[in-house]
Amino acid sequence: MNIKKTIIIILLALVAMSADAQSLNKDVERLQYVYALKVVINDSIWSGFADKQYDVPLLYYGDTCCYVVNPTEKFLAKYPSVLIHSDNNIQIYQTEKVDDKPFHMHVTFTDEESNIDYRTPFMRCSSLELTSRAVPDVTSVNEWATMVMHEYFHGFQFKNDGYLDTYETITNTVLPDTLIALAACHGWYKESITQENNLLLKAIDTNDIEASRAYIQSFLELRNERRERVKKELGIDIVALEQLYETMEGSARYIEYCLYRHFGNFNLSDAKWLYTVGRKYYYATGFNLLRLSDKLRIDYKYAIFKDVSTVERNLRILISE
Repeated sequence: MNIKKTIIIILLALVAMSADAQSLNKDVERLQYVYALKVVINDSIWSGFADKQYDVPLLYYGDTCCYVVNPTEKFLAKYPSVLIHSDNNIQIYQTEKVDDKPFHMHVTFTDEESNIDYRTPFMRCSSLELTSRAVPDVTSVNEWATMVMHEYFHGFQFKNDGYLDTYETITNTVLPDTLIALAACHGWYKESITQENNLLLKAIDTNDIEASRAYIQSFLELRNERRERVKKELGIDIVALEQLYETMEGSARYIEYCLYRHFGNFNLSDAKWLYTVGRKYYYATGFNLLRLSDKLRIDYKYAIFKDVSTVERNLRILISE
């Protein structure tokens, strides 16, 4: 270890034992809470989420330093760090600020071999205080934790064997922003998305199985027509890209929804942003596809990250029976 790294580690240790202990304890408690929520999700929402093979390092940005949970050896070799908490499930280290960006709430991975996230997901999140500055509506620990778990679930997705390769194959074929651009530039596309989502909501709301089948049939027909028009008029095949992003963002939003219900005092009708389409419409359509699958008791969680067409294919099989 060189002299510079030794000095940094000593300084970090002094900070950890200094008057900043109250703030440190607050940050440690929040990180412990996040990992406790992982167990909640694993036990009652999505089995396997807390399995060690899917663990993703979490880099937490505070005002003056960073904390990293369950870091890789590569991270510890690159950033001098001091262990400040350890138990059976997590190890928390304190380190210097990794970068000066004002806000983080995302999962990263890169193709640069020297990077800590080389072809493996790394979760980055800002503290509640920094998040509130960037997103003023977020004022409580639970709101913040829900955002964190949405992004952390993306890390879980990419830890599933083959999912990163699938993501790269599809997004190298069709640009990732294609769906957003289509909805923004073509009124007929946006209108179809709204109608499709409304049909999903009707299928979810009805208790009549035949009515539900009819709504699903109409949804799939309308979806096929829109995709075929895009392919014929614009020369773009969006099927795989749409299924990828509905799987990715729909399941992460589903985790948010389930956590809100877990926290209590939640009414879905008061959170229309969860299930109504916006600029990134696939968040809502993907979420509603999962809610519909739940209602129909169609299992999808075992295969959704192995094959991104799973949820949609299940519905096609249902109406063909």
